[in-house]
Amino acid sequence: MLIIGHRGCSYKGYNQNTIRSYRKIIEEGAKAFEFDVQLTCDNELVVVHNLNLSKVSDGIGLIKEKSLEQIKQLHAGDIKNGCDPIPTLLDVLNLISGYEKEKRPVMHLELKGDNTGFLSGEIIKDYVDRNLLDYDDFLISSFNWDELSSIRKSCPSLKIALLDGSIRRKELISKIESDESIFSDIFAYGEEDYMLPFFPSIEKSIALINDKVKSNNDRIILIEEVKKALNGSYYTNELIQKAIDMNAVSINLWYQTVTKEFIEKAHKKGLKVLVFTVNEKEDIKNVLNLNVDGFFTDYYLQTKEYLQSLV
Repeated sequence: MLIIGHRGCSYKGYNQNTIRSYRKIIEEGAKAFEFDVQLTCDNELVVVHNLNLSKVSDGIGLIKEKSLEQIKQLHAGDIKNGCDPIPTLLDVLNLISGYEKEKRPVMHLELKGDNTGFLSGEIIKDYVDRNLLDYDDFLISSFNWDELSSIRKSCPSLKIALLDGSIRRKELISKIESDESIFSDIFAYGEEDYMLPFFPSIEKSIALINDKVKSNNDRIILIEEVKKALNGSYYTNELIQKAIDMNAVSINLWYQTVTKEFIEKAHKKGLKVLVFTVNEKEDIKNVLNLNVDGFFTDYYLQTKEYLQSLV
């Protein structure tokens, strides 16, 4: 069972998506860790999860509207956990290339936002060409599958994973009459391109939508979409075929909604299934029973020790 450090780690005294958090879990023996890259307004790749800085730093505004110099003035996460700079993609690659091959964890790099794929591929190719890293040091994922196609233009042999399980914001905007700001009231990551229901319970999600959305037509549309997200309707044979057509190695899905039946179908087609983001013991037991190939967690060491206790 592969345990992947989600954005590094979320331990007390550590900020996620920082060089310090990556070093920590590598020291603890992590075989893989995940991080997110976004593009600044001056075409530099920085490692930040949310599109809006206010959620994950001491800054405000959208990453795509900031320059690298502006980003460098900020701190990642909460300064109560340490004054960590926001890393660039180059910072992360320099860190990992400093480890001997046998100690090097696989970098699960998620492409966020538009136009991140090709440039990320060009940078990775440069490190590989200089014998600093290998292509098998990476697994590239994205909800935006066009970006996965773009990175393959630079690096055809890179391993990729299709991310799914989230509600696609842009598609939903075209269907409803309400202002798109309503998404922040009813979805986690409501300002993002890919959103999750606040609750894994369909009943609680419906109650929230009924409370927050005034338009009856919009309520119907939003409830239907949430039902599809939560009952596993996103996980189709077409998704598996898309992954095969793109020569992906895995499909990465929300653990709350994936089904054992879908996982079995994916496995029969030679695809792995990784799930995000699993932190509680009961949830860990559940994903083990689903026979997933690995999962992302904010608490690498605690999770590793818990899994060892089950053996």
